[in-house]
Amino acid sequence: MTVHLIARSLSRSAWERLATRSFDAQVLAVFDHACNLRTSDGRVIALVLPEVGDGPLNIVVDGSPGVFSALEPGMSVWLEQRRLRIGELEIDLERAMVWDPCPDWVRLRASRDTIRDRLSLLQAAAFWCAAEGSFLALVSGQKAGGGAYLAGVKSLDSTSRVVFASAQEAMGLLQAGWKADAFLLQTGAAQLAGLGGGLTPAGDDFLTGAMIWGWLAHPNPGFLGRLLFEAAAPRTTVLSAALLGAAARGECSAAWHALLASLSQGQDAEVDRAVRDVLSHGATSGADALAGFLWAGLCCT
Repeated sequence: MTVHLIARSLSRSAWERLATRSFDAQVLAVFDHACNLRTSDGRVIALVLPEVGDGPLNIVVDGSPGVFSALEPGMSVWLEQRRLRIGELEIDLERAMVWDPCPDWVRLRASRDTIRDRLSLLQAAAFWCAAEGSFLALVSGQKAGGGAYLAGVKSLDSTSRVVFASAQEAMGLLQAGWKADAFLLQTGAAQLAGLGGGLTPAGDDFLTGAMIWGWLAHPNPGFLGRLLFEAAAPRTTVLSAALLGAAARGECSAAWHALLASLSQGQDAEVDRAVRDVLSHGATSGADALAGFLWAGLCCT
């Protein structure tokens, strides 16, 4: 029996890919709240439930956890008259709103000094709410112009300590090359790529956060993003590479849109709420991305 779902929204990037005449895709991975598709040209589109929300790769569909459970990796995806078909699942795209994953960077860059002044507030909120084991430990107590600190890392197991030490070394390379040294930037990005476990390893999430800060404050964010993406993408998972590519283009999730807006003009309570929304992504993915954003804001000025 066919299961019909209604799409609420889709990112502009996903919409543009679906609009091509040659759309062809297969199921990449299936989860309780998401189903990732891989197109024939290597792009990733994610079908997600409303609790996941808008993101650079996402099509948000009405449904309950487990609605994608009948799907399997490798299944073909068809697009027919504004409907996606995967096995017995049909997703109606007709009424979906197109959501732009790029914040208003011109306006945000004009407010970067205000945002930089509120990084201490962001740092405190992030450490208060984040789960243990994220790369936020690497920016614990960090000040502008200072090195990375390994506060709180002593409690980690030996494998995690090795990961954190490698990340700390890579952060030094990124900091040294931030303004103009392509070799150091790409060396640091390559060392972070794929570092840590999960579909989006911690090192990749950290790079994502650093690129978001780059779009806020780097003199040439597009160039910075391309350098980091080119070095990291071949060394990590398909999904993580797709998210790194989105960050390199200045794209981020709705939770990050809200965080950037709250930092630029919101009240303290709005920052706290936005931090919690970012941290809710994955086990530590949100925290690792916040670590990259904080680190770049504090050290790469």
